[in-house]
Amino acid sequence: MQKINSNSIVVLIALFLLVIISLCSSEKFAFDYEGYNYAVFQFLLFVLVFTLKDESSRFFLSPSFIAVSYININFFLGSYMFKHGLVFNKFLPDYELWKFHQTRILFFNSINFLIVISYFVRIKTNIKKSPLFISIKKVNYSKLAFITLIFLIVISPFQLTFFIIPKSIFAIILFVIIYQKYILRKRILYYTLILLLFTLFSTHSKREAIFLIFPILLLELNNVRIRMSLKSVFKISLSGLVIIYIIISMSILRGYGGYKAKNFFHASTYVYEYVTSKWFLPAIANNLELSYTYLHSNNIIEYLKSEKMDYTLGETFIKPFFIFIPSSIIEKPKNSIGYYTETYDKEFRNEGGSYPVSVQSEFYLNFGFYSLFFIVPFFVFFNTLYRWMLNLIEGKEIINYIYLLYGYQMFLTLVRGSGLDIFTVYIIILLFSFYLYKMSVKILLPTNVTRERKA
Repeated sequence: MQKINSNSIVVLIALFLLVIISLCSSEKFAFDYEGYNYAVFQFLLFVLVFTLKDESSRFFLSPSFIAVSYININFFLGSYMFKHGLVFNKFLPDYELWKFHQTRILFFNSINFLIVISYFVRIKTNIKKSPLFISIKKVNYSKLAFITLIFLIVISPFQLTFFIIPKSIFAIILFVIIYQKYILRKRILYYTLILLLFTLFSTHSKREAIFLIFPILLLELNNVRIRMSLKSVFKISLSGLVIIYIIISMSILRGYGGYKAKNFFHASTYVYEYVTSKWFLPAIANNLELSYTYLHSNNIIEYLKSEKMDYTLGETFIKPFFIFIPSSIIEKPKNSIGYYTETYDKEFRNEGGSYPVSVQSEFYLNFGFYSLFFIVPFFVFFNTLYRWMLNLIEGKEIINYIYLLYGYQMFLTLVRGSGLDIFTVYIIILLFSFYLYKMSVKILLPTNVTRERKA
């Protein structure tokens, strides 16, 4: 296990005390103070970031921090908005029937504490480098950037679901080239231009457009040092406001508020009017998935405790192994979002819809509280890949491993509740798309591309 300084140990003890408090609390106490619980947990998590000093930036962008923060922030805001009726009425009936408040808080506090602990568990690994057979490390970056930009422009107008994967890959490749070629001032300008290009043609993929910010943050990680200061708080707050502004603008472009905006810039002119409207809070709760994340991630535990659903006992974890086997041949294992949605709203499921449940809730769906024994190795695996990726960035070898940066970005969809099977499908398409890209580069720039004989 990684050595931890005394200040960080004090914060971890405080987090553990939250688990103990939730264990000893009554149902009424858990209901009354649910929102405060997640707010305090998240506050302590931010304090932990600052106590880690040189490790702070790495922890801040780690799978552990992201998974726990996503739940805490959503549950804190979601709890407040549901209690005060600031959501669309269709979400309230199930919420009003909840009765296992103490069980839910105890579980989420416990599993989130273990997810945090998993970051500090280090295992010795000998991960072999595998640039998918073809290496483009020695390609002239100016030529590579030109080709990649052309690919992005050509493919951008296509709105098919899986086209978002190659679009994202091209954008990330450009980010890497920009990171390695230009000074910070120019990097910020070029990052912004690529994000704008992506946003203009991906109005129905706002989540992926926002998630593209994370590869940029990873690339710039060594240039960022998080310190407890007003300047740091201001920068983080300003970045958050910019992200929210982009999300709201893209939502208006998709039809929220009925403004009939023609493009992203046109939509942005309606932001103030939309924010001050009476339907803004329920709409933004829905748009930011506060309603969905809070309701369904908690509701699945209520359903299991009320025996409306059965524990799947690991079925959703083995589901990815059956992806390419036709349903006509064998009855496939259940997947988390499909099983839950069918129970919650069978008609909606029959129409092809699904409701997300967080990765923490998926663990509970499988094994209940016994899932606490499995969560640490699960996150140790992802944190190990994360550290390997950071080493590749530092060694300027990441251009051959773009799939790691996009995989990291896709991890956010797993956290929010895509299910392991959908996450696996995306990774497979990602690897195939990146290989096709490398083959295209080899054809267009044959003298600059080498074939790796060793994995």
